[in-house]
Parts: sequence; structure tokens; C-alpha cells
Amino acid sequence: MKTMKNTVLLILLITGLSSLKAQTLEEKLTATFLEFDTTQVFSKKMAASSKLELMANMESENFAVNYYAAYSKAMISYREKEIDKDTRDMYLDVADDFLLKVKQLQPKNEETYILAALIANARLVVDGGSRWKKQGDIFNANIDSAKAINPLNPRIYHLKGVAVFFTPKMFGGGAKNALEYLEKAKELFVNQLNGNILVPYWGEKRNLYFLSQCKK
Repeated sequence: MKTMKNTVLLILLITGLSSLKAQTLEEKLTATFLEFDTTQVFSKKMAASSKLELMANMESENFAVNYYAAYSKAMISYREKEIDKDTRDMYLDVADDFLLKVKQLQPKNEETYILAALIANARLVVDGGSRWKKQGDIFNANIDSAKAINPLNPRIYHLKGVAVFFTPKMFGGGAKNALEYLEKAKELFVNQLNGNILVPYWGEKRNLYFLSQCKK
């Protein structure tokens, strides 16, 4: 009886420690992502991205950690338009490394396709003149795959709207044509449950920014 009791206590202890570790990781990921997502100071954004990268290297089997590490590198490449193309591509190389892990962990997750589309679009933005065809095709293929899984995901229309916004008018782009996608994203963001870091919810603030640019 005593042996059985000790065994039960040991199982409960192990389970408790595992839960504590998962909870601590989730809290740490939430804090680090918010640190990255809310600051406008580039040095602080870089520091938060480095934390996410370190966490992903330590938690290679965790979907969310690898997802946000990739996301942060892509967003840094988007933002740093003044730095050279090679450096921006270097950030995206790191993003692709984490994307590969994300694909291995959850290949059929709509957010995996959305992340791949985000990175492809970031590649295109680095050098649109020579990359529009290849990266544009990769972007559209991933958007279509995400839409096939869940057509109500707001990030599908957000990314499409931003892509159209920056596409020259002669090719069907511009603010007027982007507006319908961004409005659709806005409607769907309202129904999104925010705050659970394990389920990606980024994009709403960025979508509102581009909506305001379209309406100027």
C-alpha cells in the first residue's frame, strides 16, 4: 500500500512539474511577444526577437515558440527598409529556419501557411523587381492553402490586403483595391479570441494602420 501511495505521489509530482514548466514557458512567451509587438524602439524590438530566437532554440519541439521566432524575424526585415538587402535577407534566412520546424510540427495548420506567406512577401519586398514572380507565387499558394482550411482567418485577408496595397496600380494594386481585403480582415478580427499566445492572433493593429492609409 505504501509503495503504491508513493508511486501515485511521484506521478502527481511529475505531472505538476510538467504543468508548471509549460505554464512558465507560456507566460514567458506571452511577455516576450508583447515586448516585441508593442515597442516602436528598434533596439528593444531586436532584443525581444533575440529572446524569441533563444527560446525557440531551447524549445525546438514547441510550435508556438518557433512560430513567433520566425514571425519576429520577418517583421524586422519588413521594418528595416533602410538597411542593405543582404542583411534583410539574413533575417529572413533565420525566419525560414524556424518556419521549417513549424512545418514539421504542424504542417496542415492554417497559421503555418499564413506564416509562410508572410515570409514570402517579406522576401518580395526586399527586391520586388526581381522577386515578384517567384515570391508572389509562393505567397498566393500559401494564402490559398490557409483559406482552404479556414476562410474566416483574418490574417489571410490582412496579408492579401497589404500585398495589394504595395502592388502597382497597373498590375491591379493600390489602396483602392486593397481596401476590400483589409475591411474583410477588420470584420473577422472582431470575432478573434485574443490573448492566448498558443493560438496566433497578431495583425489587427497593423490592419487598422493600413486601413487608415487606404482612406486618406
